[in-house]
Amino acid sequence: MSEYTGIPGSPGIAIGQAYIYDNENIWIEERRIAPEMVEPEKVRFREAVGKVIQDIRELKSKLEYKVGREHASIFDPHIMLLEDPQLLDETCRVIEEGKSAEYAFFRTARKIIKAYKRADDEYLRERIGDITDILRRVYTKLLGKEHASLASIEHPVIVVAQNLTPSDTANMHSGKIQAFVTDFGGRTSHATILARAFNIPAVLSVKTASREIFTGDTLIVDGTRGRVYVNPDLATVERYREEQERMERNLRSLRKLKDFPAVTRDGSRVGLLANIEFPEEAKACIENGAEGIGLYRSEFHYLMHDRLPSEEEMCAAYRAVADIMAPRPIVIRTFDLGGDKISSLAPQEPEKNPYLGWRAIRVSLSMKDLFKIQLRAIARASAAGNVSVMFPMVSSLDELNETLLIIEEVKDEFRREGRPFDPRMRVGVMIEVPAAVMIADTLAKKVDFFSIGTNDLIQYSVAVDRANDKIAALFEPLHPGILRLIKMTADAAHANGITVSVCGEMSGDPATALLLLGLGVDDLSMIPSFIPVIKRFVRSVRMEDAKLLAEQALRSGTASEVKDIIREEINSLNHLHE
Repeated sequence: MSEYTGIPGSPGIAIGQAYIYDNENIWIEERRIAPEMVEPEKVRFREAVGKVIQDIRELKSKLEYKVGREHASIFDPHIMLLEDPQLLDETCRVIEEGKSAEYAFFRTARKIIKAYKRADDEYLRERIGDITDILRRVYTKLLGKEHASLASIEHPVIVVAQNLTPSDTANMHSGKIQAFVTDFGGRTSHATILARAFNIPAVLSVKTASREIFTGDTLIVDGTRGRVYVNPDLATVERYREEQERMERNLRSLRKLKDFPAVTRDGSRVGLLANIEFPEEAKACIENGAEGIGLYRSEFHYLMHDRLPSEEEMCAAYRAVADIMAPRPIVIRTFDLGGDKISSLAPQEPEKNPYLGWRAIRVSLSMKDLFKIQLRAIARASAAGNVSVMFPMVSSLDELNETLLIIEEVKDEFRREGRPFDPRMRVGVMIEVPAAVMIADTLAKKVDFFSIGTNDLIQYSVAVDRANDKIAALFEPLHPGILRLIKMTADAAHANGITVSVCGEMSGDPATALLLLGLGVDDLSMIPSFIPVIKRFVRSVRMEDAKLLAEQALRSGTASEVKDIIREEINSLNHLHE
């Protein structure tokens, strides 16, 4: 048995046989053509491109039926690239040099791939697989071959690949794909996004998986923890099968709590909210008993198109969620672009440290006209439901004041236009940097709620890039310093009569959720599928115990001490309920 560790891409457990899918090793030999074949070769090339565009549109249509328009729009960049006059003209120019259509297109596409590989941004590098997908599709059309795809798989398998394109992942809804493992990829890759939409476990960035795993190997894929076991021993298989069965039993049991409130044993009400990225996920929020949406990551509308959506497009998406969730509240976070998510809204020099650079509210305030378009879309959606707006990575009162002025401008415009909106639309800020915690008492006087983004707060406070394998172990949510920052934020919020939620990964873990409640957090926002587990846990504990736990944790000097205290408390609760 061998074990690999990667990035948890999509939660869940799968046990099955490996299928090595090679979709990237493309190389086309140079072939010359006679002068009289140049024009026919151009025609052949353009016809092949036209057929590929038609195929992609058909695939997009099928995917739209399965998971909705927003997910299906991942193919729009493919079509745009194939219709790009520069790509077509450059390929035809190479054909005029006496080269075959296959080689001419290959050469042109390789130029684009090289440019993307040189990019410093993770998002652009992840698009290399998309371009390779296009190259392979056009190439197979030119040769009169069928395009290889995962749709042809007839038996249940776990796919192992260097990378997966949207076309690959779109074919995973057949039920034959139990999970997938890739050498590359990150949390913003299209394959990861669709895996979560299809509820397919996935582990990414396993580096050497496609070279060291062979078709037919038995695999266990733990998408929740980011682990892959190859040819596991019987004890490991049995352990994971038991966990699968336990998860299924738990799911059936948890569904019975869907309509029950999250109230502790001593009567304290806790708000359980959902984090989403696409409108289609709103239904899952309802199914899992979410009381609202605490974090709607709006930047994915941009990332899926690689362009700024129009006011109409954004408003339609926001209203769709508001209609489904009404009268439950939804909190729309404005674009959190930059950092690990590329923004091509404006030309810029590569940043040496993008996490400390031009990102989130800084991008919005430097492009106010575009920012106002999004705020208008959110304000319009507020007329349809209980909609709030939230701003990411606020670090100063100046930023907040400037943002609030733009909101007032939007409201004034709507009054003049006679356009409906909710004049009482709530406004919140994310607490993600230590500076915001230090001035939380001042910020709280200006807004209606706080939402603590623990993922970034930890990163900026402990000075740890969690994507850096060398120091990933230092990314510690239970660092006493982090707990004190959360406590300070909650105290500042309550002193000014506003609520505070946590929308980072700490919310979805029962152990840390108990601690957060004790620290004064009012609402917990998480992946929709985590809500039933947290709801059952909340209903089994007392707020008094959570507060005592938090007091002990705040007096601790190390994360290890905090973990011991939590472990003891959880064991005590388990013993109590036996």
